[in-house]
Amino acid sequence: MLHEEFAKLGLRITVDQGLKVINFLDVTFNLSNGSYRPYMKPNNTTKYVNTKSNHPKSIIKAIPLSVNQRLSSISSDTKQFNDTKKPYQDALKDAGHDHTLEFNPPRTNDQNASNTESRKRKRNIVWYNPPFSKHVSTNVGRKFLNLIDKHFPKGHVLHKLFNRNNVKVSYCCMNNMLRIIKTHNESIIKKPEDDTTKPTKTCNCRKPKECPLMGNCLVKSIIYKATVTTDNDLKSYIGLCETNFKNRWNNHKSSFKLEHKRKETALSKYIWDLKDKKVKFSIKWSIQKKTNSYTNVSKRCHLCLWEKYFIITADKSTALNSKSELISKCRHANKFLLNNVS
Repeated sequence: MLHEEFAKLGLRITVDQGLKVINFLDVTFNLSNGSYRPYMKPNNTTKYVNTKSNHPKSIIKAIPLSVNQRLSSISSDTKQFNDTKKPYQDALKDAGHDHTLEFNPPRTNDQNASNTESRKRKRNIVWYNPPFSKHVSTNVGRKFLNLIDKHFPKGHVLHKLFNRNNVKVSYCCMNNMLRIIKTHNESIIKKPEDDTTKPTKTCNCRKPKECPLMGNCLVKSIIYKATVTTDNDLKSYIGLCETNFKNRWNNHKSSFKLEHKRKETALSKYIWDLKDKKVKFSIKWSIQKKTNSYTNVSKRCHLCLWEKYFIITADKSTALNSKSELISKCRHANKFLLNNVS
């Protein structure tokens, strides 16, 4: 039955029965005595990051500890651990680590529960991840935290959002040589677009003169600005869109017309306040920046970063954006999660 189902998909499967010793991923299970130990494929060569590599000290220091923890967690006892640790110990030694692997039984769920039960509060943390390089002598992390203390002291309107309790520093690694060479080669090999290629359509408005972005309403991945003008006042709102701006603009128009959506954005709240007061207004849309959204290669979302930059640098007397938008989490990475991949 199982063979038939796989055959329908053009696949073949091998089924072994009656085995007492089974290799699954990196663990060998002995069903006869209930023991288990680390498993390594016969032709596998284990390598770890060298101690002289251009990585933060915290990462170098954590490598042997994490190896020790993993091997201990997939070993049923000290004997199973000691019988299989040699190739891992040799790999650590070749990489310059002087750590000696020793069996350390993993903590039980009851032990973990007793330690975490006393603290259930979860704090929203903003992480600053500067690139690390041994060639840089400046302590960037310390400089950054000193700037937080200097520009957001106690009593500052943004101190609750930016302080040492909820702003942390963690260095990220620079691209390795393989990645640098590959990126360079891709930029060289990539052929420029043919001049005879038909240009991409940038507007589909029935009346081009009424286009909100003056003929660029189909542009994607932008930071935009909405300027609301009345007889006595002027306010501005910063937003972003990963899809084309026309879709985002239609959503804004919907929030202006449907009262149950009046609290959808800070802009819609302001527009409804003006409508309640019967104040006439006009809205002008403009592009602030065109950039890329999150990719699972760079692990960065320039779209969200630039939006926060324009919100921070906007005129505080006219800005409509709320302070909570500065610590909002990027939502563009969600499409790369396994449960969202079709």
